[in-house]
Amino acid sequence: MTKQGGSSNPRQRKPVLIIPGFMSSALTIEKSSIDPTWEGKRLWLNLFSLGFHSLQIGGVLRKNEDQIRKMEEANKMIDSKVGRNNGTLGASVKSSRDLHLEYLKQVECKSKWVEHIRLQPDMIHENEGVVVRPIPGTAGVDYLTPGALTENMSYVFGPVLKLLQSVGYKNGIDLDAAPYDWRIPPSELQSRDQYFTNTMKTIEQLYYQSNDTPVVILCHSMGCKTAHYLFNFVLKQLGAISGQSWLNKHIDAYVPVGAPHVGAPKTIRAMMVGDKMGL
Repeated sequence: MTKQGGSSNPRQRKPVLIIPGFMSSALTIEKSSIDPTWEGKRLWLNLFSLGFHSLQIGGVLRKNEDQIRKMEEANKMIDSKVGRNNGTLGASVKSSRDLHLEYLKQVECKSKWVEHIRLQPDMIHENEGVVVRPIPGTAGVDYLTPGALTENMSYVFGPVLKLLQSVGYKNGIDLDAAPYDWRIPPSELQSRDQYFTNTMKTIEQLYYQSNDTPVVILCHSMGCKTAHYLFNFVLKQLGAISGQSWLNKHIDAYVPVGAPHVGAPKTIRAMMVGDKMGL
């Protein structure tokens, strides 16, 4: 979708608003009755909370109590026969215990992570005492797990943001993003977070800060449908005539990337067997 007439100065840099796709908005824990120490912690995506730091030794961590008990019994048997222990088996038992305790800590951590991110059966409300919200602005769409070792495997719009900034774009001035809680339907995004109302305000702010230059809506995957919902929301909220006038004034172009306009067959697989999302 492009705005009829375009901007008065075609060479002027046009402000950009990014709307990310499904699972591409970073989420943070604002409130937690499960574990208050997790408040302010990034929930999606937090590879360390999911135990990804131990993937290289994942099989070793699954030492169970039976294995440890057998090693302890073998250790006692040797002690009773030779009257002493050279410490080799003892160290092995200790090592196994340490690994198993580490494994149990990871299980507990993963369980807490699940309790924070999952919704109630109505697929709308969060667990009681838990408040999870998207990280606002471009910080919520650059990398799901920021860091020197994790950026390459968790980038979303990070490379795009760097490219735009390299040609002069500035965050909050002519470049911004509208992350959202992708766990809930669009209607709930508005009623709970006023997402579409706030996104309209962000577009207006970009417009006025850029000398009344219409905004380019750059979106990806499900973000394309979210943007489509936004356009219809404007028409319904302001009325057909006033809404269309608002769109013509503030939106220069709608740029969908990988848009599921005719649906997404991948959803069927996710419902049947789950989806690791490339992780």
